[in-house]
Order: sequence, then structure tokens, then C-alpha cells
Amino acid sequence: MIVGVRLPCFRLAAALRRAPGADARAVLVERFARRRVLEATDAALAAGVRPGMALREAVLLAPSALIVPDDPVHAAVAWQRVFTVLRALPVPVEDGGPGLAFVTLPRGVAAARWFDVVRERLSRGGLTQSASARSGLAVRCGAGPNRFTAFVATHRATDAVCRPGREANFVANAPLELLALDDDVVLRLRLLGVRTLGQLAALNPLHLRRFGPEAVRWSALARSYDEPETAAAGV
Repeated sequence: MIVGVRLPCFRLAAALRRAPGADARAVLVERFARRRVLEATDAALAAGVRPGMALREAVLLAPSALIVPDDPVHAAVAWQRVFTVLRALPVPVEDGGPGLAFVTLPRGVAAARWFDVVRERLSRGGLTQSASARSGLAVRCGAGPNRFTAFVATHRATDAVCRPGREANFVANAPLELLALDDDVVLRLRLLGVRTLGQLAALNPLHLRRFGPEAVRWSALARSYDEPETAAAGV
């Protein structure tokens, strides 16, 4: 089993350290080139803001939100402090990018028990307190037979474990955004009525061909037949 460890809004929390006095209750992160929302606090999410949304739309929904530019270098440095703590666990740990890691458990070990182990280790190092305080969101854990399923599990409202053999059903209601697709691809899929991974998996192969060879991999991920080389890291 793989345990996914995700710190929501980690990049946002890192950027807020460089914005003294920022109100973290409603903050957006701006992507420089495309001006898209990367992350948003719980207050901004409650207002309807979503990652991937155009900044102009987000501002209309949350006009009082502070716009914080993403700082990839600062986020990477901050994440290395956290990952160093996780890497000290007595099991293999893989870096999924700032705010995301994957822990590989020995066969037969209960995944849920490791959720507490991970949280306790991070809390002991004092590394999640600042991130949680600035973003308003706590560490999310989830587990599954492969990285992608574990990644999806970390996006559930509560800790979740996907049992072997149930991967496709488990990820079926997950949104397309978890595949980190280009905006135009997401729009084209939505025009076909595809908004979830389950709907993508059920899409007629003839429709998939319109999106080129990469679409085969998207479909495989939607069925949890593959590992997320870029999907998890891009979210």
C-alpha cells in the first residue's frame, strides 16, 4: 500500500511568509504567466474559488481576497525541510513535489495507522503548525494500492483508504482537475459531458482519439491502471 501525504495550500503558506500581515482566511495564489489560481484557502473555496480558475473569475467571487504571487523557489526550499523529516521515517518515502509525498508500506501493514505516525512526526518537528495556521487547512492523508489512488485519497474530506481491486470505483467521482490537464483540454472534455475520472474512463475511444496519444494515458489513470508521473506532481 501507498500512503499519500498532502499539505493543502503548502505553496500558498510558503508565499504568505513573504507577505507580512496577510490575512490568510481568504487568499489566492496567482500563476504568473497564465494568471490562474493555483491554491486557495478554505474561505476562498467557500466563496466558489477553485484551483485552475482564471484569476479574473476568482476576484469576482472573492473581491477581498489577497492575491499572492507564487514563489516556486521559496516553496521548494520550504518543502525540503518538511520532506527531510518525512524521509527519516523507517519506510521508503518519495517526493511528489512541494506539499506532496508518498510513503510505501510493507505488505500487511495497516495504512490507517501510518496516518497518525506521519502527522505525529511532522507535528513533532513543528513543520505543519505554521503551514496549517497560514492556510487554514490541516495535513491530508490517504492510501491506496498505487500512487495515483493514494493521491486521489488525499483529496477526500476525511482520511480514506482504497482497498486493492476497487481502484476504478474509488477514483470515479474525482474531478478532472486532479489529472493536471491543460485548460483547453478540460473545456473540450466538459463539452462532451466529462467532468469526473469515471466519466473519462467511460468515454468512447473514438472521442478520446481527438485528444491525441496522451488521452490513452488519461484513460488509464482514470481506471487506475497507471502511476501518475506528472499528474500528482502538477496539482
